[in-house]
Amino acid sequence: MRGARWYDVEYRQVSDLDAVADLAKAAFVIRRPNQAAAVQWLERSIEHGRQLYGIYDGTTLLSVYMLYDFRMHLRGAVVPMGGIGLLCSRLDARGKGAVRTMISAALGTMRDAGHAVSVLDPFRRVFYEKYGWGLFDRRQEMEIAPGGLSVPDDAGPAHNVVDLPFPDDAARAFYNELAATRLSLVQRGEAEWEARTWVLPWHTNIATRGVVKIARDGKVVGLIGYDLSGRADAWHPTLSVNLLLVRDEPAKREALRYLNRLSHQVKTLRFDLPPDDDLWVYLTDGPDKWELREKFMLRVVSVDALDGLAVDADDLSISIDVVDEQAPWNAGIWRWTVDRGILRVERADRADVRCGIGALSSILSGFTDFKAMIAAGRCEPLPTYAGQDLPRATTFLADYF
Repeated sequence: MRGARWYDVEYRQVSDLDAVADLAKAAFVIRRPNQAAAVQWLERSIEHGRQLYGIYDGTTLLSVYMLYDFRMHLRGAVVPMGGIGLLCSRLDARGKGAVRTMISAALGTMRDAGHAVSVLDPFRRVFYEKYGWGLFDRRQEMEIAPGGLSVPDDAGPAHNVVDLPFPDDAARAFYNELAATRLSLVQRGEAEWEARTWVLPWHTNIATRGVVKIARDGKVVGLIGYDLSGRADAWHPTLSVNLLLVRDEPAKREALRYLNRLSHQVKTLRFDLPPDDDLWVYLTDGPDKWELREKFMLRVVSVDALDGLAVDADDLSISIDVVDEQAPWNAGIWRWTVDRGILRVERADRADVRCGIGALSSILSGFTDFKAMIAAGRCEPLPTYAGQDLPRATTFLADYF
């Protein structure tokens, strides 16, 4: 474990869950009836391999975060990713640098753990941009009535559809196979699936969570992850689809037919979808609600760890003068060369562009490109820049933390 001192505070791993709960209940306004359950959630998270790190002033915990060890699809490969969650601080420590110190130290912890990139769900985007995270996730959120789906019947093989409280071995294997090649999905083991199917005490409106497995010719071809919720003051069952992963269009049509058949039990379907998912072609009318939202942010933890990354791009070479105040091992000039679909990273002595690590992180993910960042003034073209660029890609992270 990496440890260091800044001024009179110390960064180290945290084992006192009661101290973490005290910070969290104030930072996230956890109501008294749910505080014991919050400690149980912390205990369960630690049992599943999550780690807590924080800043101490003597014996007083000032700030803390939870580190998740994920493997995420990025460009054309699955890479180690450090997910940051539960980041909070004491109310009387706000504005005194504890979080800033902790975030800088966290980058060292993730580098030591072998994480190539880090992802977090920001409470304010501008706050994390200061520390090198760049936007990389955009999604469409849609609400419709189940009867608003119109899906033609298929003449091909029949599908078998079953609702499960927890995915079986075949469903989990199917998910990880497709997640290794799709979007920005993470690999899921027991811990990740449990996190998606727990109903926690503060989920007061959720009745149940689960997955729907769709099989054809004995093989899994689709999964629907869902939460089923209702309001205490009115009969309004809502099924929220947090995962719609299918092998092909026939499997997608079967998934939508299943959701359409819920019209007598569910009043609203809520979808969380990648930005390019053309669900509208199966709608009889416009959605009741539709919104394009920006969510997760990504940061390169270690530039040299990107060497060997598979990238769907034409051959190119571009040298980047990277500005990174929090992670000095990233700062300086790097040559990125794509050769037959593989990214090679090495030090160089002359740059074509100058870029902050946050802007470069958004470009690496495929969310944007050098052209857009240069136009926005987020990257500076230097005299030798000749228009080299990486293609954009669809990014979408279905997990949360």
